[in-house]
Amino acid sequence: MQPDVVFVAGVSPGELLDRLGAVRATTGPRVREQARLSAASPWAACRPMVRAGRCGDGWSYATQEGGDPQFGRPEVLRRLSRGTRVVRLTKQACEVLLTVVEDGEERPGAAHRVESPREDYVTGPDGQPLLGPGGQQWQRIGVDPWPGSTAAYARLLAGPVAEYGIVWDPAADGDEPLASALLLPVLDDLSPERHPVSSVRDVDLAGLVDRTPPERLRSAMAAQLARLASETGADAHPEIARALERTLRNEPVDLPADGALDLRMRTLAAETRAARGLLDAARRGADPAPVTGADLAAWAVRDSAAGALREFLLLPLPDAAATVLNRRLSARWRDDLAADLAG
Repeated sequence: MQPDVVFVAGVSPGELLDRLGAVRATTGPRVREQARLSAASPWAACRPMVRAGRCGDGWSYATQEGGDPQFGRPEVLRRLSRGTRVVRLTKQACEVLLTVVEDGEERPGAAHRVESPREDYVTGPDGQPLLGPGGQQWQRIGVDPWPGSTAAYARLLAGPVAEYGIVWDPAADGDEPLASALLLPVLDDLSPERHPVSSVRDVDLAGLVDRTPPERLRSAMAAQLARLASETGADAHPEIARALERTLRNEPVDLPADGALDLRMRTLAAETRAARGLLDAARRGADPAPVTGADLAAWAVRDSAAGALREFLLLPLPDAAATVLNRRLSARWRDDLAADLAG
C-alpha cells in the first residue's frame, strides 16, 4: 500500500525535509522497507519518518512511512507551501484525495477524488462480484487488496498530478534509497476562536478579569505561570526559564518557528508522545515498557506547562489565564493567586 505523499515546487529534497522538521541526527538514505523498519523501532520513539526525493522539473516529494500522520495537518501544509505550491495525495477510506495548497491557502477548485475499491476482487461483465463455491467472492493473487491502492495513485498521476509537471512512479519509489529522517513535529495551531471561560476551578475568572487592572492581571498570571513551570519541572529547561524571567519582568518574548524556545516546546511534546506510545505498545505485547506511567505523567505535566507558556505568549490574556490556572498542581494555588494579585 502506498503512503501519503506531498509534492512541493521549487524546493530541494533537503529543504523539504527541513520544512517538515527533520531531526538532523537521523537523516540518511533509506529505501521504503528500511524507513518503515526504522519508524517501528524503539529508536524512533514514535516520531514520524519521511523520505524525500525529486520528481520532475523543479519538484520534490516526500512520503510518510511511519508515525502520526503529518501531511493532513494545516500547520504542516502552511510550512510546506510557504512561498510555493504543494500538491498532496492522501487516502480517505476507499478514496485517494488530491489537494492543492498555495502559500498556505488551499485551492478547493483544484481538489480531485479517485475512488479505489478493493483491487483484488474479481467481477463479471456486469460489474458484479463473481462468487465461488459456498458464496465466497473470488479474489486475484498478487494485487493490492486495500483501498487507497497503487492503482488509484496511478490514475491520479495520469491526470491531475501530471498536469503540474510532476513525474513520479509510485511502484518504483520504494526500492530507491532516498534522503530520509525522523521528524520533530510542529505544534498544533492555537485556535483564535474560543468560547470565553467565565469560571476556572470555582474561581470567578470573568469577574477577576473585569475588576483587575490589565497590568496587575498580567503580572499575576506571569507569576502563576512561573509557579506552574516550577512545580512541573519545566523551568529546568533554559529556554523556558529565560522566557519566564522575561515575562516576570513584563518584557516581550519572541517565539519564532524553529527558534530555541519553539524547538524545546516541540521536543517536550514529542517526548510525551513517545512515552505514551511506548506504554501503549507494551500493553499489546509481552515485553515491559522502558518507561512507567509515572514517567509519562512527568513528561505530560512539563509539556502542559510549556503549552501554557505558549498560550500566554500568543493568546489574549483571559484565554491564557484560564489555561494557566486550570493546570496549576499545587493545592495552595488559590492562596498563591491571591498573593500574586495583591502584588
